[in-house]
Amino acid sequence: MPMRLMQRQPLDGRHHLILLAGAVGILLYGIIALDTPTAIALIAAGAYAIALCLLWGIDWQRIEQDLLTGIHAMLVPILILISVGMMVGVWMLSGTIPSMVAIGLEALSPALFLVVACLSCSMMSIMAGTSWGTLSTIGVALMGVAIGLEIPPGYAAGAIVTGTFFGDKLSPLSDTTVMASAVCGVNIITHIKHMLYTTLPAYGLALIIYAWLGSMAATNGGISGDTQVILQALHADFFLTPVTLLPPLVVFACILLRKPVLPSFFLGILSGALIAMLVQGASLSAVGEALNTGFRADSGISMVDDMLSRGGLQGMMSTVAVLIAAAVLGAPFKSAGTLDAAVQMLARRHAGRRQVLGGSMALHGTAFLLTGSYYVTFSLLGPLLRPLVTASGSDPKNLSRILEDTGTTLSPLVPWGVTGAFTAATLGVATTEFFVYAILCYTTILFSLFYVISGLAQGRPVATSDANS
Repeated sequence: MPMRLMQRQPLDGRHHLILLAGAVGILLYGIIALDTPTAIALIAAGAYAIALCLLWGIDWQRIEQDLLTGIHAMLVPILILISVGMMVGVWMLSGTIPSMVAIGLEALSPALFLVVACLSCSMMSIMAGTSWGTLSTIGVALMGVAIGLEIPPGYAAGAIVTGTFFGDKLSPLSDTTVMASAVCGVNIITHIKHMLYTTLPAYGLALIIYAWLGSMAATNGGISGDTQVILQALHADFFLTPVTLLPPLVVFACILLRKPVLPSFFLGILSGALIAMLVQGASLSAVGEALNTGFRADSGISMVDDMLSRGGLQGMMSTVAVLIAAAVLGAPFKSAGTLDAAVQMLARRHAGRRQVLGGSMALHGTAFLLTGSYYVTFSLLGPLLRPLVTASGSDPKNLSRILEDTGTTLSPLVPWGVTGAFTAATLGVATTEFFVYAILCYTTILFSLFYVISGLAQGRPVATSDANS
C-alpha cells in the first residue's frame, strides 16, 4: 500500500536532479578516477538510478520494459558492429586493406596526410550519406597508412572523424540529416544550408590545424626507412593486385544505391572471403578464423603486425557490452520522465528566444550524453521542443541545427554512445586519444552557442501569433 501511494506522487525537480547528478557522478568517477571499464561504470550508474526509481515508487515492470526497449533499439547497431568486425578481419586476410595501405603509403606524405584524410572522408561521407560506412572502409585503411607514415594515431583518428561527420551532417542522404529536419518540420535543404553557419567555420579551422600538425609531423620525422620496410612486408605477405580492391567498391556501390547497411556489409564480407581464397590462397578455415577472431599477422616486424592484426567478431564484444550497458543507464531516466520534466520546466518559464535555444542546447546535449543515441533524442526532444521554439519567435531551423550540433557531431566523442563506441572500436583508437583532435566535433558546438548568445545567424524571427496559429 505505501508503495502504491508513492507511485501516485509525480517526481519533482529535486528527484530528477538527484537522479541525474548521482548517475553522472558515478559514471565520471568510475571512468576517470578509477579507470573502470566503461561498461562497468555504465552499469554501476544505471544500477544507482534504477535503485532510486524503485525507492521512489516506480514499478519494476515499467523500468524493465524501458530497458528492453532500449536494448531493442541497440540491436541493429550491434549487428552492424559485429558485421564490421568480421568484414575488417576478412579484408585483412584478402589483402584488401593491405592494398589500400600500400597505395596510401606510396602516394601520401606526413605533411599532407591529415588534410587529405579529412577531405577524402568528407567526400565519401557526403556521397554515401553514412558515417559508419566511411569509418569502416576508408577510415580503417587510413589508420594503417598513418601507422606507416608515423602519424600519431590520435591525430589520424581525429582527422578521419572530422571529415566523416562533416560529410554525414551535410549529406541529404544521411539519416541524421533527414531525421533532424523532419522532427522539426524544416525543409531538408534549408536545414543543410543553415548548418553551414556552424559547420563550415569549424571545418575550416580543423583543416588549418591539420595542415599545421602535418607539417610538424613531417619536420619531426618525415618518411623514414620504416615505410619501405612496411611496403616490402606487405608485398611479401600478400599478392597486392587491383582485384583486392573489389570488396570496398561493392560496399560503396551498395551504399550509394541506398541499399540496407547489413546486406551491403554481408556482400563486402562475402566478396572479401572469395578473394582471400581465390587470390591469396587462404583456406576456408582461415577465413572462418579471420571472421571470428580477426586477422593475426606474423611477419616478424612488430609495426606491420600491429597494423594488420585487426578485426573479428570477438574483437567487437567489449563494444557490444558498452552498448547494452548504455541501455541499462538510459532506461531509468526514461521511466522517471526526467527529460519530459526538463521540457515542461522550460515551458513554464515562458522564456525568450535566447533562453529557449540555449535551454534546448543544454537539454539535448545532456539527453544525448545519457542515451548515446541521436535516434532516441531526435525523435523524443524534437517534437517536444519545436512548439517552445516557435512560441518564442525563433525559426524551427535553429532547433534542427542545434539537434545536429549537439547530437550528430557530438556522437563520436561519447564513448558509451552507439556511434562513439563504434568509432573507437573500428579505428582502434580510444576516444580519449583522438578527442582533442576531432576538432569539428566540439568547435561546432561552440559556434552554435555563439550564435545563440549573439542572436546572429538565427534566420527570420517568427511572429508569436503565427507560431500559435
